[in-house]
Amino acid sequence: MNVIFLFFFGIKQDLELSETSELLLLLSFIIFVSTAYITRKMRHKTILGFINNKNAVFHKFSIKPLKTKQQLYLFLVVLLYVILDFSFNTWLYGSFDKAVTRFYYRQPEREDIPSFLTIILFSLYSLSSLIIFVLSYNNARFKTNSLYLNLSFFALALAAFPRGTRGAIISLLIIIILANIIVSIKNNKFIIKSLFFNIKLLFPACIVLLSFLALSSIRNKEIDNLEMLQNTIAEMDFSQSQKEYNSTEGDLLLIDYNKCIETFGSSVDFLPLDYTLRAVLFNPIPRSLWKNKPVGFGVALTEIKFGGQNFDYEHLAEYKWSNAAGIAGEGWANEGIFGLILYSLLMGLYAGILIKVVDVFLLSDNYVSLLIALLCFLASLLTVRGDILSGITQGFYPILFFIMILFIVQPFVRYKFRIR
Repeated sequence: MNVIFLFFFGIKQDLELSETSELLLLLSFIIFVSTAYITRKMRHKTILGFINNKNAVFHKFSIKPLKTKQQLYLFLVVLLYVILDFSFNTWLYGSFDKAVTRFYYRQPEREDIPSFLTIILFSLYSLSSLIIFVLSYNNARFKTNSLYLNLSFFALALAAFPRGTRGAIISLLIIIILANIIVSIKNNKFIIKSLFFNIKLLFPACIVLLSFLALSSIRNKEIDNLEMLQNTIAEMDFSQSQKEYNSTEGDLLLIDYNKCIETFGSSVDFLPLDYTLRAVLFNPIPRSLWKNKPVGFGVALTEIKFGGQNFDYEHLAEYKWSNAAGIAGEGWANEGIFGLILYSLLMGLYAGILIKVVDVFLLSDNYVSLLIALLCFLASLLTVRGDILSGITQGFYPILFFIMILFIVQPFVRYKFRIR
């Protein structure tokens, strides 16, 4: 988390922050990190006891070598998700061409899509990523064949590419690297050696590198169809694309943070203290059932950047994209210094609990607790970048979705063992 914060908020290219902006950013970071550290040191008996209970119920899921047939089944699950993803987006955007070239710019042709559908689809993507982790962990620990790992990685990379974000592709490689790091720690091996001299990482690394270059070349460009995408990638000039990206988005988070500090409380009235909190709590409710459902701060910031000051929920819901200003900027918009302190505390509390689960279960010998720890680790990375609503929904919902699956499967597991 600290590395991500320093990368997005600690490195400035052309922007100069005022002394006030720098002090507020530092204050928010100190409160966040201190709260996360204190929370991490607490015992959290209820949460840890719940996970231990699931370990006991799913004791047959202890880590052992996967047979080839089991790896094949896991790959087929990933393939099923990829088919579902392309099918859903083809329906959402009107055609397959539009779905696979949507990236940042294309808006869905179908309106009033319930938000829970996109939440479910993203959660399924996160759970499919867990299969990548299981296959990679098994491959690193038991030296199994990497065929289905590579096929699963390639399939998920294909599904992630049209989203247009390089982070979605890189996160898949991070999952594989993390699996190898955990195995190295368990085997008391030198981590750097096990990563840099691991030839099995070559295929996913090449996929990530090529995807990174391709997404950089089409950044800030509208792609209308597959033929245009192929031509753009064939003629890609990575250095020029990177320059354009740095000029438009290099300091974007800091720019938007600074805009919040300079705008809210001066030319624009502060938002209510519970603005972001209400958006997070009521987010699962479909907008079709509640037209005036609270909207995340990222959309309110978009309204400000377009020169408006209309924070009516129905008006804001018409925007199809949002911006982010980090915890400090969003907190400041929620009633100034009080909001900055409150949301830094709340996000620090949330991050501390996530890290505590990671500390306890990341070296677990049971897949259930290990995967919960992995989801918590990935969720912790989302706490400092982006708007708070997106950080929580993209991090916490996959955890919740995975636990719901455990609850659904649990009676069948108990019944099976009781019969035996």
